Amino acid sequence: METVKLVVHKRHQAGKGFARRLRRAGQLPAVVYGHGTTVAIALGENDLVRIQQSEAGENTILDLVIEGETPESCQAILREVQIDPVSRAPLHADFYRVDMSQALTVAVPLAFINEPHSLLQGAHAVLTHLWREVEVTCLPRDIPDEITVDLADLQPGEMFKAGALVLPPGVMLVTDAEEVMVTAHVESETVEEVSSPEEPGV
Repeated sequence: METVKLVVHKRHQAGKGFARRLRRAGQLPAVVYGHGTTVAIALGENDLVRIQQSEAGENTILDLVIEGETPESCQAILREVQIDPVSRAPLHADFYRVDMSQALTVAVPLAFINEPHSLLQGAHAVLTHLWREVEVTCLPRDIPDEITVDLADLQPGEMFKAGALVLPPGVMLVTDAEEVMVTAHVESETVEEVSSPEEPGV
């Protein structure tokens, strides 16, 4: 599990005007919550991008250093980023304080391999991906960067369900095992009958 050190600053102001000033300075308003406490912070927008582009993405365990009058440190995980619907720029971030000895539920992306294999190609099967991530529960140190979906044994007309996923040790599936991840649909070919035009009567 990748761990990233992140230095942030406590903030004592709020409101839209203050948030706009923060963003103009390349900072974002955010909060760190969990285990009975909530701390308002500001972090660099570039730091948020660095977390999102890291190998583990939003599941990166952060060694968070919160600077201020009474500095503190904790381990946290990025839970949510609010995005401007027009500009797509980040507006606010939520971080969840984690206990490394307690399991938590996270969404982990799926990585598909062996698609489509020769049997599916020969049958002209159309693969449809219904899920791109699944929810699992595990200790923070056991959070996988991704979960592999091996479609090598998927037959034309079959479905791959969440219960067929091979999970790493210490990781338990939260998503319903009956949820369909991938389908290999084969469209039935229909032959249209072409009728000859009727001969005109004599």
